[in-house]
Amino acid sequence: MLRMGISIPCYAKRVLSSVIIFASLSTQPVHALIIGEIEIISREGEPLLVYVQISPTSPDEKITTGCFSLVKPRITPGQEEPDLSAASLELEDNRNIGQRIKISTATPINARLLTLPLKVHCVPNGLIIREFNLELKPALNTLFPQAESFSAPAEKVDVNLLQKPELSGSIRAGYFSSSRKLDGKNDLGTGSIWLKATQNIGEDISVVAQGWVRNDETFRADADSKKLQEGYLKFSAGNMDYRIGKQIIAWGRADRLNPTDNLTPRNFTLLTPEEDDQRLGSLAAKITYHSHENSLTGIWLPGMDPHIFPVAATPGIFFTQHIPHTNRIALKFDHSGGNMDWSASYYSGLDLTPDIAIGATTPSGTNVIFDHNRIRVLGMDAATVIGRYGLRAEAAYTWTANTGANDFFVKKPFLYMVMGGDRTFLDYLNINIQYYLRHVANYSDPQAITNPLLRPVAIQTGALWNQFSRSQHGVSVRVSNKWFNETLEGEIAAVASFGQSNYFIRPKLVYAFSDNVKGSLGLDIYRGETNTFFGRLRDNSLLFAEMKYGF
Repeated sequence: MLRMGISIPCYAKRVLSSVIIFASLSTQPVHALIIGEIEIISREGEPLLVYVQISPTSPDEKITTGCFSLVKPRITPGQEEPDLSAASLELEDNRNIGQRIKISTATPINARLLTLPLKVHCVPNGLIIREFNLELKPALNTLFPQAESFSAPAEKVDVNLLQKPELSGSIRAGYFSSSRKLDGKNDLGTGSIWLKATQNIGEDISVVAQGWVRNDETFRADADSKKLQEGYLKFSAGNMDYRIGKQIIAWGRADRLNPTDNLTPRNFTLLTPEEDDQRLGSLAAKITYHSHENSLTGIWLPGMDPHIFPVAATPGIFFTQHIPHTNRIALKFDHSGGNMDWSASYYSGLDLTPDIAIGATTPSGTNVIFDHNRIRVLGMDAATVIGRYGLRAEAAYTWTANTGANDFFVKKPFLYMVMGGDRTFLDYLNINIQYYLRHVANYSDPQAITNPLLRPVAIQTGALWNQFSRSQHGVSVRVSNKWFNETLEGEIAAVASFGQSNYFIRPKLVYAFSDNVKGSLGLDIYRGETNTFFGRLRDNSLLFAEMKYGF
């Protein structure tokens, strides 16, 4: 498909420089778990019975009973130490109150006051220990036990199968010093409404939809846009979970660098402080079988929605996108619980990030083709906790459609590996450090090409896809902390490559003015030589600020 004239290298260099925005793929956020309040049912002298509310921040994070365990409790001096070694932990899912952990014992607890530490050890960003201070009610009056039993409220039975939908979302207003579309626009005011609705139908069936409506150019009428991020039906039957429709599927346990995350796209032009908001759903059927601490997931995607990335308008260049109609499939075995959480995955389908081909040259211009070729990816990830350290590793090998060492227009097969860990100091200071490696198979040095027309294009594509050298090493660092009773959160995230020095830094502050109102302020900084991965994104450095009202 390569047809080149004398002027093609100049055009190709512009185009390839513009699509380098894919560098932001390497800073993906991680999901977490929200642990709610505790409900105490039992009394002193009775077997313990309490419930703890939990909520995953992402619908794709599957929480199992194996994620939880109890740490040895502390008690008030002088009291008998309760034996919780045989305590039972069960995960319950109720359509009215959501998910919760039931903690119970078969033997009585004779302590009035105790601290119950609950440990969560299968969340992607490390260990969570939440301590609950329990004050058990006094034992029932043994002379007149009926007196209190009559006063206990009767259990409510909800006979309505179809309830009002649960609605949440946010209203946002922001400022960005430049656009992310490579269109030269600066000082942009943004406004948006984000909504998520969940309609429960019976005990185990629900419909979920979320999306946004926004304006990114100071409320010009012709700059309005809208997007349905997700819209799917989910239901359960026994040990099987089903999800059908447009959905976001995010894979990987490493922190922000996820080699196995290849299934659903992102919109890299979206003006938002949170990278997770750039995710988009794809039409898919997802089936998961659960057995104790293990699960097996199969995914069928009948089509492909590619990444949305900025392309600068260039005179004499017109663009086409080639997306073959083909089915995509993915499989994942996941183990969550015990001393280590891990998974193995396989994906066969189209590449979300295109290869770049130069098509026909006509009097009206040159055709640049974004060609989505088939890839196969075999991946693994693992996470564990040793003392106060959370350790993670993730790796994937990708087979591409590259035909050999002399094929410079299709990504070559490559290994992408990430390993590292984090620790929390004091109360909230968290330090996360990871090392990453990319190793390219069938490598040939693009600078050694003798053809003067082919060499500059090959150099640009090699830099674009992190395949300019045979092996590339780098490090990611994330430092976060909280102050003023958790109202102010600060984070500095950075990714740097060794060898040809280039880096990306994002400092960000988030302040909670109230439970519903938060403000964000931050910078995106790209630096490096013009022929390096992050250096080519220098013009995408920007300042952002946003106010968000959540409901």
